[in-house]
Amino acid sequence: MIRRSQRIQGRNKEKGGTQIQKMTVSEAPESTNSRKRAREDEKEEKEEENAKEYDEDTDVVVQKRRKKTPKQAAPSKLTVASPSKDDQYSESSTRRQRMPEHFRKVRGRFGLLERLAKDVPLDVILEIFCYLDPWDLLRLARTSRDLRNLLMSKSSESTWRIARDNIEGLPPRPEDLNEPQYAHLLFEPYCHICRHSGRCETVLWKFRIRACKKCTLATFPSTRNPQYIDNLPLAFRRTIILPEERIEQSSRTIDFLANREITDRYKAEYEALQTEYDRNAWIVRKKEANAILMKHSHLCEQWHRARLDDRADELNDIRSRRKEAILDRLEEIGWRDEAEMIMTGCNDTFSDHKLVKQSKKLTDYGWRTIKDELVKLLSAEKRRRILSSRYDYIKEDYLGFRSQADFREPFPRLGDILMAKVIQAVITDTSKNPTEYLFRSKVMERLPGVIDKWKAAKTREIVRIMQKARPTATVDDLHLATSVFECRSCGIYDPMYYPQMFSHMCCVKSYSLPKLMKDEHLPHHIEYSWTSTVIAFSEARSEIAKTIIQACSLDPTTATSVDMYAADPLVECLTCKRGSPESSRFFMRWPTSIIHNVEHPLSINSFSEEEREKIVACRSEIRLPLLCAHCHNHQLTDDLSTVLAHLKEVHSEAIDATELENCMKLADIRKHWYFSPFSALKYVSVPFRYEEILPPMPSDVALIKSD
Repeated sequence: MIRRSQRIQGRNKEKGGTQIQKMTVSEAPESTNSRKRAREDEKEEKEEENAKEYDEDTDVVVQKRRKKTPKQAAPSKLTVASPSKDDQYSESSTRRQRMPEHFRKVRGRFGLLERLAKDVPLDVILEIFCYLDPWDLLRLARTSRDLRNLLMSKSSESTWRIARDNIEGLPPRPEDLNEPQYAHLLFEPYCHICRHSGRCETVLWKFRIRACKKCTLATFPSTRNPQYIDNLPLAFRRTIILPEERIEQSSRTIDFLANREITDRYKAEYEALQTEYDRNAWIVRKKEANAILMKHSHLCEQWHRARLDDRADELNDIRSRRKEAILDRLEEIGWRDEAEMIMTGCNDTFSDHKLVKQSKKLTDYGWRTIKDELVKLLSAEKRRRILSSRYDYIKEDYLGFRSQADFREPFPRLGDILMAKVIQAVITDTSKNPTEYLFRSKVMERLPGVIDKWKAAKTREIVRIMQKARPTATVDDLHLATSVFECRSCGIYDPMYYPQMFSHMCCVKSYSLPKLMKDEHLPHHIEYSWTSTVIAFSEARSEIAKTIIQACSLDPTTATSVDMYAADPLVECLTCKRGSPESSRFFMRWPTSIIHNVEHPLSINSFSEEEREKIVACRSEIRLPLLCAHCHNHQLTDDLSTVLAHLKEVHSEAIDATELENCMKLADIRKHWYFSPFSALKYVSVPFRYEEILPPMPSDVALIKSD
């Protein structure tokens, strides 16, 4: 303000007055320009005073904040008094010195470093630098020209050496590198070839270079390359004088690389020698130098691995502290228990989450940033855990029902139970989160109805499939021996009877998976739901079955598959020889005969009793799979002694003992067992061959043939 007053006073003196009178209309433009210039001068002075200024007393660069001053309306009349001597003295003594010109263009720490390099004594600077690492000195040398000139000078060599000694276990500096070069090789994190900004921890110590894998393979030739080998002098091939680097191209491929620049330099030195003596001496020196290089490289590699391991341990420690800090924050909002449940599981998605597995200290701001996403993650995991446990509860209840099921009727798979709407409503209702007992009670109330409803619906589906060939077919016709079905996925060689299709694996493959079954919360061990899309009615095999039934003197409209097992027809294929002699005949039992080629002619029960006994004696001993009609899950065979032993041991209280004692064959206790629907027809029995033994030829006939 004093400077402004002086300028205004000087202009007034030139006009011949020291006071500004009240402006008239004619003087308004000139007075307006004066006020505008005055405001500009005032603004300029404030900027100078608020900039960084150098305090002579404290030797510190001071940063003053700019204060906003409220705008005031310019008065209509201004008076300026001439400055007194006291005012001039006060101005010169209290006003701070301006910032030096060479400091005005630098800001922040770079400005301090510039000041340090210019004004602090050299011995003090070097003493400070001795407490740093070589990597710190290397970065300092890149901050300003003065610091670079200082650190790259010969006088700073001891400083670099002391800084290098501050690092524990660091190998000594090799003779072919100076201190900055050695620090550059040790600590510079990028590839020295492509200079990519990403971290590169592959150091080729013998070549004195860092290189990423891509640049390594592109720059350095393999020592096994024929072109490289042919370019070497013969003496180089017999001795180990050239440095080589070992690199793993893959988990099973290891290669050795050479440095073409070093090779060319060695070759030029070797060929420049004239005598054989000089060349041999040169080779000896290079062998010794290479041995020293290999030893130093080994030390550097050990130090580098230890440094990487220490850094990895440090980062893991930071991650552990961050995770623990996150758990403490989650405990405050009631989510720590859920996070710990995830951590104890086989798939720890919490610890591996990108927001948790960071090598960064957790701050208040950082927590506010990740809080919502972590809560969202834990909420989803809690829902998944609840749903998964509910699926397991339903599976246990389902297996309890299945253990008592009669498999002569269709029974749903677990996937069908889970897909029922009433069961899904109970599973997905997580609003109240009921206890295990209450949840299972709700499931048990609905499960019998779901099973009965499924049975009726799927039975109608099979009837509709049969009605495509027999429009008048009903549910009762499913048990007939002429009702043969087949799988269109397996092919024509896999026919089946009702209810075998409900245990057929092609009906529960993944292509039949409903959209709801693809729920990510569904456990992987849950089996798929059943579908009838691959089942078809086999008219050709039904006709074969009808022919065999009629040959057994049974009615095709009433005979069941159980009746045909009891009839046990003997069927011969008149076409199949299968590479056997002509005297070998091909026979089948029920139900193998309906699996055979539908185009081959058959002979059914057209044998004498004596011949039948001889043929049946040749069949293989394959037992038919049976199930107990009481416990349903116990696998039996069609052996009378085996069935009786099971009934006496397990079901003695439910069966009359005299009934079992008087039993002579399985048909006598038919109500206590049934054929297993889980075994495919092609595994129930196998065809067999009967080779006829021809009578001996008469002697007179033999003599005629010999003549």
